[in-house]
Amino acid sequence: MKPFSKILLLPLVVFVAGCNIFNVEDNEGTRGRGAKAFDPYSSSASGAISLSLLAFNGCAILPNGEPVTRGDLSRAVFNYPDQCQFLNDGYFGLGPARPPTARLTVVRDTLYFLRELSMTDALINSDHMDFADKQAPATWMRKHSRFKSLDWSGLTVGRENWKSLGFGSFQREVFYENAAWMLSNDDTLTVDVLDSSGVIRATQTYSRQDFLAESPSTGRTRASWMATGVGAPRFPGDTVPQPGSFNPPVYHTGVKVSFANSTNPFKTFRMPDVAGEGVIRVTWSLMPEEPFLFPVTFVREAERETSCYKLGADGLATNEKVACGFGLEQAVHLNKPQNGKYFMPGDTLDLLVSLQDGDGNALHPQNLLPSWNDFMGGQSNGIGYFNDKMLLVFRDTSSTESGFKVVGPLQDLKTVYGTYALPYFSYPVSGEPQFYVAPGMPDAFPGYAAAKQPTRYSVKLSDDAKPGTYLIMLKGHRAVDGERLNRLDSFFFQVGQEKPTTYPGQIGNCQTCHNGVNSLDNLHHGLSVDNVEACKTCHFEPQVGHVSDFIHRMHMNSRKYKQNKSDCTFCHLTRESAVRPSLVACNSCHISSHGTEYFAEQFEDLQNTPNAYGNCANACHGVTPPAGHILPTR
Repeated sequence: MKPFSKILLLPLVVFVAGCNIFNVEDNEGTRGRGAKAFDPYSSSASGAISLSLLAFNGCAILPNGEPVTRGDLSRAVFNYPDQCQFLNDGYFGLGPARPPTARLTVVRDTLYFLRELSMTDALINSDHMDFADKQAPATWMRKHSRFKSLDWSGLTVGRENWKSLGFGSFQREVFYENAAWMLSNDDTLTVDVLDSSGVIRATQTYSRQDFLAESPSTGRTRASWMATGVGAPRFPGDTVPQPGSFNPPVYHTGVKVSFANSTNPFKTFRMPDVAGEGVIRVTWSLMPEEPFLFPVTFVREAERETSCYKLGADGLATNEKVACGFGLEQAVHLNKPQNGKYFMPGDTLDLLVSLQDGDGNALHPQNLLPSWNDFMGGQSNGIGYFNDKMLLVFRDTSSTESGFKVVGPLQDLKTVYGTYALPYFSYPVSGEPQFYVAPGMPDAFPGYAAAKQPTRYSVKLSDDAKPGTYLIMLKGHRAVDGERLNRLDSFFFQVGQEKPTTYPGQIGNCQTCHNGVNSLDNLHHGLSVDNVEACKTCHFEPQVGHVSDFIHRMHMNSRKYKQNKSDCTFCHLTRESAVRPSLVACNSCHISSHGTEYFAEQFEDLQNTPNAYGNCANACHGVTPPAGHILPTR
């Protein structure tokens, strides 16, 4: 059976229900520890904390989506709303504004740098529900959104993207492009930290070029109109929404301004050593008269919550409570194989997950993770879970999809096209990880939302599991005191033989550009470049984006990618990896490589042949590759 799409599953659940043996390496060596390297992305280990500032419809929000209160800040000094819209209210519209209660805390007398600024202004099902009208969303953006004072001259209707949600349902997104403000490259962001009286206590200025991720291709700055849960169009240009999973569809009009992953994180500022409340004010040079406000509460290091746990000699949490620090470390403890060296096909893995702060303190008791309600209420020691509303409403690209995945053997981790028949063992079989909190369940079952989640899991290897080195990936998210972290850590074990095996080695060279603070360790999921070939084990189905699509789009559309965009040998190490044409792969760069000739194939499910993800063009381009591309010779 085809796996459920996480996006599609969320509302459907509501409807339907009403001895550690790992060899862990990090050859890239970019994280930095203590005095050996000053890498601000190493949290308190290096002295500077990465600051993420998020806002939705005019109010600052926490990474769980909850809006931040103005507290006792003077209205006369700070023009910040008393009431905010709550994006966690639902998928099908935003409820009336009401007073928020969440607080954004930062630590006094501590060095920070701006890692991310993401601000979204959106309408949900309140307007722009005409499937054929592309003008009305653009008019709202230019004349009524919170970003209306930007220079919108030159705005055009750009790429139209149809993303499969599974089961014949799609998300249609129309992008608006080429506005003058989108093309700017010399604008700045001035960060001021003010006390409750409005006195500036710290300041720093960043340029747009100080951030690596800023474009729609990376899920960042975008202006778009979207319909979620519609059926496939009947023909090119079809302006009548076809029945899909939602009736009616969910419509979203939004402008998102997002700059992330600092290329100059050594440009820091120190939080003032003052008590009480204050504001972080960000002034964008393209909107100089309309600064963005983020109310904060200053806390002392000594005042941080004593809600973490000291680790024992076994590396697991004891009952001794200690104060929590910054950072996120992940570990997994595995049962010992019967022969003491490697597991056999059909064996069961017993996994025990342990999440810790950067100071080596457990973030949770030994056998239980926080509940969903703990996460939403700010009582999870920063541990984050997958929040579908941050994904669909805020359009967040790092929507805290915490969980794990087991795959192997490494040498068989091939990129698959247009199929669920994987040539390797995978748990789960779908692209998504095994979530600690299952999508949709907290909304469907209140009891589930209140339940603590387990740290122990069992995974049975298939009876025909091939011998070699297998991989456990832990995907984690934590947000505490202004710091928002994503990590994906790799742990290895042997099956069927003691001799290690390695990845196929078909793609690479990422470290040529991604090194130092721009290392893959410090970007998006936080996966080391040493394990970049593991990306394909999640990104093979349309619901989560096929690796051949988004990797090409991300780099081909980047102003920061300076390599020859026709030279496939820069990333593809073998000819086999480069000559795998598909509509998705080609269209990622060429938008519409065959026009509407293969229109229907774009909307076929993954298991149907032919489809946009399959190697349907092998008989053509596989034999005679496009002349304009430089391909590996071997």
